[in-house]
Amino acid sequence: MTTARFHLSFPVSDLQRSLCFYQAALRAHVGRRTDGWVDVWLYGHQLTLHQRPEQVWPASAQGVRHFGLILSWAEWQRLAADLRAAGIEFQEPPTPVDALKHAKLLLQDPDGHLIEIKLGPDPPALIAVATD
Repeated sequence: MTTARFHLSFPVSDLQRSLCFYQAALRAHVGRRTDGWVDVWLYGHQLTLHQRPEQVWPASAQGVRHFGLILSWAEWQRLAADLRAAGIEFQEPPTPVDALKHAKLLLQDPDGHLIEIKLGPDPPALIAVATD
């Protein structure tokens, strides 16, 4: 199976503030950058933050719209601990691992974009279950 990466592009109201959040809270690395947008790399995936305040919806209007990461247990534990230590406010705090070997946390970026970070089975295991 090929290692796939995704690219997600979305508007932010303050490019520098959003960039600082993704770097400090989620350990993102900066890629290409212009005055109007910046690429950040988050666990191998590319997010493009666009300076477009007129396109940012209030958090209450975003509904279930979100993006997320599925991390290994060690990565998930480290990130959850780092977020707690940094005083990041959670929409849903880190949950303990349940019987399905699943745990998650939810947080919002400065513009209310919801981010889910979870521990879960590897994608090939999920595909096998879905096709059985």
